[in-house]
Amino acid sequence: MKKIIFLLMAVASVSFIACEKTVTVTEFSTQPIGAVTTLKTGTITQQNAPGTPPTSGTLSVVQDSKGNQFLKLDANFTSGFATGTVAVYFAKTNGEIKNQRNGGTTATNVLAVGFVGKAGEKYFQLSSAGLFTGFSFVVFYCETAEVNFGSSPLN
Repeated sequence: MKKIIFLLMAVASVSFIACEKTVTVTEFSTQPIGAVTTLKTGTITQQNAPGTPPTSGTLSVVQDSKGNQFLKLDANFTSGFATGTVAVYFAKTNGEIKNQRNGGTTATNVLAVGFVGKAGEKYFQLSSAGLFTGFSFVVFYCETAEVNFGSSPLN
């Protein structure tokens, strides 16, 4: 009986500890090294109905002196972070990400870049050079509400 009580107490304390644990999304912190060349640029415009958190600013795809490529959100980037983070995608169009994912063509229509949880300058290192090739837009998408918050054409 003592073993059962001890086991129950151990499980209860682990459960309480697990409830207190906060899960956070860590933004990619790698920065470009050396000289930076701008490959593409864009200006973010808000999408959806009035009342959608404003998403605005400028961005660029850059390459550092080592050949690494990054999606850079400039210092003037802002969005709504009520749900914690906003998903960032490369996309073929600026249409709703949820619709571009339909039909099993996700790999060809959209490509997840990462999550952003606060305003200001951010760098997302791309896993391979030219990863953005074939995508015309960067889209900021709220996974919780399933709506685009904003988008930018890549010029």
